[in-house]
Amino acid sequence: MIGSKRLRRIAGVLCGGVGGLAALALSCAPAGALTWRPESDPQTTWVACNANATNGGTSTFRPLSDAAAAALVTPEPETRPYDARPYILNGHIYPSTNSFAPSAAAITAFRAAKTSYGQTQVQFNPYTQYVDGLDGIKHPSTDDLIQWAAHKWGIPENWLRAQYVVESYWNSFQLGDDTAVEPSWVSEYPSQARISSTNVYQSMGIAQVRWAPDGSLNPGTEPLRWESTAFNIDYQASVVRFYYDNPDGARSSWGDSTYQPCQQWNSIGGWNSPYPWGNAEQETYISNVQTSLSQTIWTTSSFLDWTPSSFPPGIKFL
Repeated sequence: MIGSKRLRRIAGVLCGGVGGLAALALSCAPAGALTWRPESDPQTTWVACNANATNGGTSTFRPLSDAAAAALVTPEPETRPYDARPYILNGHIYPSTNSFAPSAAAITAFRAAKTSYGQTQVQFNPYTQYVDGLDGIKHPSTDDLIQWAAHKWGIPENWLRAQYVVESYWNSFQLGDDTAVEPSWVSEYPSQARISSTNVYQSMGIAQVRWAPDGSLNPGTEPLRWESTAFNIDYQASVVRFYYDNPDGARSSWGDSTYQPCQQWNSIGGWNSPYPWGNAEQETYISNVQTSLSQTIWTTSSFLDWTPSSFPPGIKFL
């Protein structure tokens, strides 16, 4: 179930008619290879929005530590095996996207990166001081990482599972948002995201983190957004929580009179289209995620057995 923005930005058709993947030809394996199993300690509810935040005050919400969140994960089998495989790109060997651990220097650079308004990431969204992608789980599956972020950020894990179905069908190599950019920008994007001398895929990874070199879109997230599944999810969940809590009045400072904190579904929809609050595109996106959630698409055989038949250019798995 893909929203209007996703229909523009993601090409192709998925098995079962549930969405699309950019620049990927797709195939379906026979049903029945995997089954879903219940967890012992699921995150089923939102950790409450702090009352002070409703008045633009300082939120007292704090995410769980990486280790505390990891301890609550019930190991699940990998439904996207390529997310767990090391690969070569441009002569460099990368660990799997699920196992990539960001360095301290990379995280410091991410937090210090500035928006197009001159704010650092942490000034813009105070919660990014807790984003590091360091799940600490040995050989995590994609679902393990979704659970980890859900526990860390106090967001129902099924809501995140449903959202990532809409975003990427849980494919960490997803490319989206074919965008015409300044020619001088093209070389700033990773090689696998370049389409031509004028166009690039701006969005990458399981949550489709969108980036631009001028700081207007998720500054500091490149290249971690595609190198690390954990970072991609950790960052996206922090943004959803930002919209939910309005920490330090940071979201209400946008001057958007329509914004209200402590709205669960609008916070999910804010990831797609946050301004003005409650816009039509945001509402359509919410409806698509709700449909994915109601159908628990990630438990169906068409999802569990799905695999792309090709990957972004230059990717060679080991």
